[in-house]
Amino acid sequence: MATQTLEPHLIDSLQQSAREILETMVAMIPQTISAEPEDHSRFSDPVIGLLGFTGTRSGTFVVRTHEQLARTIAAKMLMMEPSELGSFGEAVDAFGEVVNMLAGNFKNAWVAEGNQMDLSVPNVIHNGEVSVQSAGDGCLRSRVRVQLDGGALDIGVHFEAKD
Repeated sequence: MATQTLEPHLIDSLQQSAREILETMVAMIPQTISAEPEDHSRFSDPVIGLLGFTGTRSGTFVVRTHEQLARTIAAKMLMMEPSELGSFGEAVDAFGEVVNMLAGNFKNAWVAEGNQMDLSVPNVIHNGEVSVQSAGDGCLRSRVRVQLDGGALDIGVHFEAKD
């Protein structure tokens, strides 16, 4: 048994969560939101937001983009212009909160199916490399790509293998 993807209705929920959070909390209108294959579980993107979870299944939310889009998302959430943010460190908390909101919104769909999900605190990694345990037998991983003005935001859900 190889790595599988989420059921279509959960991928739809992930897409709806992305649209809702970006439109209402960040004031950014997605141009497109599409389900994309998630071919790997190792990432080396300029900005990686991570949020681990436990419950019925354990795993990690992985939100990836480039630095300028992460700054724009953070600034818009804070009702600022990206140029008003000093160092990237000032954008980290706001970007982490967006990761938290995306995960929390998806959690509602997961729990509605009778599952449990307890979320950890989000972490944001700048110019680093991350590997999550979502490869191999019994693992699930899915990703949606949100195209925004300024670039793409990838939102993935990675479930570890069941015990």
